[in-house]
Amino acid sequence: MIVIRKNELLEEYYNHLPLSDYFGFDIRPYTSIVKFDSAENILYEGEKPDSLYYLINGRAKLFLSHENGRISLINFLNAPCFVGEMELLGAQEAANGVIAITPCTCYKIHTNNCRDKILNDTKFLRYLCLFLSQKAISNTYNYSKNQSYPLEVRLANFILLTSCNQMYREKHTEAAEFLGVTYRHLLYVLADFVKRGYLKKNKQGYYIQDLSALRKIAESN
Repeated sequence: MIVIRKNELLEEYYNHLPLSDYFGFDIRPYTSIVKFDSAENILYEGEKPDSLYYLINGRAKLFLSHENGRISLINFLNAPCFVGEMELLGAQEAANGVIAITPCTCYKIHTNNCRDKILNDTKFLRYLCLFLSQKAISNTYNYSKNQSYPLEVRLANFILLTSCNQMYREKHTEAAEFLGVTYRHLLYVLADFVKRGYLKKNKQGYYIQDLSALRKIAESN
C-alpha cells in the first residue's frame, strides 16, 4: 500500500470525487488516499479493520476461506464503491478478504477516530442504505444471470472482470464454484476459447489474445 502525500494530487482527487457527497460533516481530516497494486490485500480476512475504504478506481474481489482450505469468491467490487461498510456497521466483526484485481486507488477513512460521528451521520446512513440496497439488487441479478446464460457467455464476462493487463489468473476450482459449473465443464470451455484464439495459455495463466472477440461473446447475453 502506498499513501499519497502530495497536496496537489490530494486536491485533484478530492475535487474529482468529493467525499462531501456522502457525509454531513467534514470527513477530510480523518481521510488519506492510498494505492494498492494488483493482487495486494485491501482488507485482510479475519482481521477487524480500523478503516472504511472508498474505491475511487480499480476492481477488487471479495472472498471467504473455509476450514477445509477451500476459497469461495463472494463478489466483485467495481469503483466507485465503499469497502468495509459491513464491518463498520457491526454486521460482522472480522472482515472477509478483499484483494485488488487491478491497481486500485482508495480513500481510506480512519474510523477509529470518527466512528461515532459516522454512525450518527444521517446523510451517510441514508446513502449507505441506498448503496446496500443497490448491491443486493445487483447480486440477485447476477445470480439470476448465472442460471440463465450459457457458460461461454458467463465465463467470458468472468474473464474480463477478473483479468488485469489482459492476463487471466483465477484458480479453476474457485471460478467453477462461482459460476456454478463443474471443474470439467469449465476446462472444456477454456480449452475451446484457446482453440478459437481468444486466449493463449502460458505459465502465468491465460493471456487474452482477442479482446474484442471475448467482449462480443460477453455482450451476447
